[in-house]
Amino acid sequence: MPRWFLWTHLTILSLLLGGCLNLEQEDQYAKCELDISNLEGTYISLKGGGSGSDVPDPYARVKFYTEDGKKKAMYTAGRLAPNNPATNKYEYEHRSTSEDGEAMYVINMFADKSRQRIERLKKDNRRLDVKFEGRIYVKVNKKRCSLTIGDFYVTYVKGEETIDSNPTGTRTYLRSKEELGFVHCDEVRQLMPFAMDDPNWDKDAPLDVKTGLFAKEPAWFHYIEKNYDGSKSEIREKQHKAGVMAEDGCSYDFELWAKDRRVAASQKVAVEPKENGFLHWKVQHAFDKSSADGIFVEMHRYKTCAEGGRTLVGNACTVVWPEPERTAEEKAEAESEAAKKK
Repeated sequence: MPRWFLWTHLTILSLLLGGCLNLEQEDQYAKCELDISNLEGTYISLKGGGSGSDVPDPYARVKFYTEDGKKKAMYTAGRLAPNNPATNKYEYEHRSTSEDGEAMYVINMFADKSRQRIERLKKDNRRLDVKFEGRIYVKVNKKRCSLTIGDFYVTYVKGEETIDSNPTGTRTYLRSKEELGFVHCDEVRQLMPFAMDDPNWDKDAPLDVKTGLFAKEPAWFHYIEKNYDGSKSEIREKQHKAGVMAEDGCSYDFELWAKDRRVAASQKVAVEPKENGFLHWKVQHAFDKSSADGIFVEMHRYKTCAEGGRTLVGNACTVVWPEPERTAEEKAEAESEAAKKK
């Protein structure tokens, strides 16, 4: 076979194969519906799995949505600590999208301070770890049909702006098919487990979150009220705001969440006020399995009024570490020992 014929044959074949590959790639791009101008939905991060492949990390996730006509992102960078599955949720607002399709969402870390105070801090600050603004940069990867999100913060040293990466860094995010929690916990450790549904607050102690709960054994989770300062009317106003005392014309309910997912049996559970108007938020729950990593438990508390509809009152949360299921003998022995101490 002449060499010119073989070379011509190989050249034509390579062009045909190249055309097929390009068509397959274009088809793959066409199937990807991600659009930087419309990212609505939930995405979870991928992280190294230690075996050469990436694995989902649901603790690091983001939810894009629109509220009051503004594009927003509810973002969590990951669990608070290796042995703590709780996560902080932060609300970012869309600021801009570049010509090459990179969207920037920002959060003001000093929202409670005046502009004048912030400008003063920018000039006086000498530390690189003081975060003035959080930024996430979002790009669509059509080839993988994923998002690439970079987690950064802005600081000012002697008035000069500096941008640095947060520990999460830049990761790949895939669209999530399941619903995950995105309500920030603003009532930390105000949800406590007890052995009974109506404890004596002066005598009965809560169960130890690391040794007092067991798989398959129900426990009562109670919302714990804060101690309020002020006059009688001021305290009453704070109790109304916290959902501890019922307001006229309003009804109350809660949702229980565990591991950032809804507990199906405890959704929109009504809470009826007592004669004095006091609201006792409580729910009985048993965990199917033990957990050495800990379980993040949340009670999303809501009120519904004639004006304003259903609104979030607060989110009380805690972390528990249920022990393995006990045998009947182990349970009886523990109850006997507890009775002796009374």
